[in-house]
Amino acid sequence: MLWSGQCTRARASESLDPPGDHVLACNKHTGATRGHKHVMDVLMQLARNTGYSVRVNHKVSTTAAASNKQGDVELVNFGLDGFNNLVIDVSICCDHIGNSTVNNGHLNSKMHTNDYLQARAGAKNRKYKEDYVAVSMAFAAAIVSVA
Repeated sequence: MLWSGQCTRARASESLDPPGDHVLACNKHTGATRGHKHVMDVLMQLARNTGYSVRVNHKVSTTAAASNKQGDVELVNFGLDGFNNLVIDVSICCDHIGNSTVNNGHLNSKMHTNDYLQARAGAKNRKYKEDYVAVSMAFAAAIVSVA
């Protein structure tokens, strides 16, 4: 079991994640990077199976030089009007702190699952979307919850 001294997400003396969700999403102590790569690989394979040319990881086009941001998966010649390609950025998150059954299903004592995932997608869109539009690329966030 992980304790708050091991990860900055928990308050002092709070036990982290008895159900085991934290171990899937924390890249400080676990293999979350492998999970992130796995989601990227699945998206890449789905796109290739439908006939798209795909770039992954460090081969994905960056945004304008001033921001130089880079998503995770890029579908080349995606076919949206006004855009050359579609860039997807993956985020794996864990909605729960502590026992996932507390507060009638509320997550992090604040939101329900859909609200939480929408908030994460909104944050990704604010980070990337305008910068990719400036270089004629569409952007989409792929948010995966392990809870």
